[in-house]
Amino acid sequence: MPDFRTACHIHAAVFAALFAIYVVLPGLPLAAFDQTATPGAQLAIRRSGVVLLGIAVILMLVRNTGPSPERRAIVLGVVVIWAGLALFGVQAILRGVAGWTAWGTVAVELSLAALMVPHLRARRTEG
Repeated sequence: MPDFRTACHIHAAVFAALFAIYVVLPGLPLAAFDQTATPGAQLAIRRSGVVLLGIAVILMLVRNTGPSPERRAIVLGVVVIWAGLALFGVQAILRGVAGWTAWGTVAVELSLAALMVPHLRARRTEG
């Protein structure tokens, strides 16, 4: 598993890339779930992109932080984001709301959640 700094870089890059996709091509994430890109859905996607950019900024700012309760809270928040998205994805697929292409996003989300889990147990001696 990568160290905390590298894990933050990976996650920040993913969140920043999603921000760019959500703002520039809001129909793309909808297509991944076989959803119609209505104007209202595109607006919601674009607005949520800003949240993703904010998370990317947070991760870049804490990447050099040593183990602490605050860092653990951020790591737990990132794990909850990815695991929650994966859970909603599985639910949507099983209910027939999303198509089979959503399994790819679920796999990536679970992988990203797993990438941060080891950093929940980091000790203060970590550098």
